[in-house]
Amino acid sequence: MVRVSYLEIYQEEIRDLMNKKNATAKLELKDKDTGVYVKDLSTYVVKTPQDMLKVFEEGNLMRHVGATNMNEHSSRSHSVFTITVESSEVDE
Repeated sequence: MVRVSYLEIYQEEIRDLMNKKNATAKLELKDKDTGVYVKDLSTYVVKTPQDMLKVFEEGNLMRHVGATNMNEHSSRSHSVFTITVESSEVDE
């Protein structure tokens, strides 16, 4: 199974780029025994590379951008696109 998520860090706040209903919600970075994670971050199961690209492109539309002298569509944030691959062995 392959799952993806997409977040943005803008002005030291974390936002879920795939949450269109609550696009301004600020998410929290958490730490537990299994590692660091973002609480309430959306994840989507994808079946094809095209599905993954669609999630990426939709998330890009939600990013903060603004013009600079060097780039008319410069990003005003950092983003993290995470791909999680889960696998298991099948018994004989």
